[in-house]
Amino acid sequence: MNTETTIFRRLDGAIMLILMAFFMISIVFIYSSQQTGQYGAQNFALKQGINYMIGFVLLILVAKLDMDQIERLAWPAYIFMFITIILLRFAPEKIAPVIYGAKRWYSIPVLGSIQPSEFFKISLIILAARLISKHNAAYIFRTVGSDLLLVGKILLVTIPPSLFVYQQPDTGMVFLYFIAIASMLYLSGLKRKLVTIFVMVPLLLAGVLVYLFYYQPDIIYKDLIPLLKPHQQERIIGWLDPTGDSKGAYQSQKSLLAVGSGEFVGKGYMQGNVYIPEKHTDFIFATVAEEGGFIISSFVVLLFMLLLYRIIRIGHKSQTSFGMYICAGITLSFSVQIFQNIGMVVGVMPVKGIALPFLTYGGSSLFSNMILMGMILSIRKTFGLYMFAKSQHS
Repeated sequence: MNTETTIFRRLDGAIMLILMAFFMISIVFIYSSQQTGQYGAQNFALKQGINYMIGFVLLILVAKLDMDQIERLAWPAYIFMFITIILLRFAPEKIAPVIYGAKRWYSIPVLGSIQPSEFFKISLIILAARLISKHNAAYIFRTVGSDLLLVGKILLVTIPPSLFVYQQPDTGMVFLYFIAIASMLYLSGLKRKLVTIFVMVPLLLAGVLVYLFYYQPDIIYKDLIPLLKPHQQERIIGWLDPTGDSKGAYQSQKSLLAVGSGEFVGKGYMQGNVYIPEKHTDFIFATVAEEGGFIISSFVVLLFMLLLYRIIRIGHKSQTSFGMYICAGITLSFSVQIFQNIGMVVGVMPVKGIALPFLTYGGSSLFSNMILMGMILSIRKTFGLYMFAKSQHS
């Protein structure tokens, strides 16, 4: 097998084209977003370009690994990332500064800010996939007891680090952890009774909250919301009352104005004039919608759908259950991030610090996502798809 063929086997053509499209869209709209006084002389577009170059290197390096190598890294990676999360809590502010009331990042010379909770997500997905695969191999004849044991194992490795991340505070990341493991557990073949219980409990809680909001709003505003942290209260109140004057409502109002004013074809590149704080980060989609309108926004959503579809196809064709579980965790994690981020921009979800994958400015988020995509490409090698080959697996 020649070197060219080996490279083709490692890099999925569809995925690489989509990532290149995201790269260009991200740079273009970050550059446009930073053309206001709040950014000064900082060039976030250039920094994002450098981040992408590093990200593609990480993707290729991970894609070179075989699945058994990735599986062997499960426990070492998990333990190392858990330790970095624990140390973050006790590190001095010179090493781990508090930014906007949150202590989530290590400040590392040259590399800049690194968010360990982003990389812990990778180790958690790998370890959960390994635990599920090993458990199912040991318990061929499934029972409710064996399924509960499996759920217990997964929760045991998920809850302790999640508590540390929640205290940073970073509720959004904790939510992504549980979403990822939930999708993997569902595909593991849990007994239908357990699945029904796990689905019905959150649905009932959601139903109760909806009932209280419409028929007993005082309980929501006076009893439940005060139990949350101050920044969480602002965001929930801003979502429930977008016409109010809270900080959360201000962001929602501005993002809705940006999206709505873009109409069908947009205002044109670099013609956006709606001010949104830190627009180049979590509200980058507002810039896309304002300047590119419905057409470009729809194109971006289509790219995300194509990427998710490709990941699902690769997971479906994977020769190992370990690879399938990893694809499931990554797919639902990305799906929730995309829905939450775009949802908050258009006002159907509360404002939350969850990045839009591959588009939002930020090194840690982009690096972790590119590593995840490298794992997807590694899984793809298990069934020998070639980049432009006409095959029954394509």
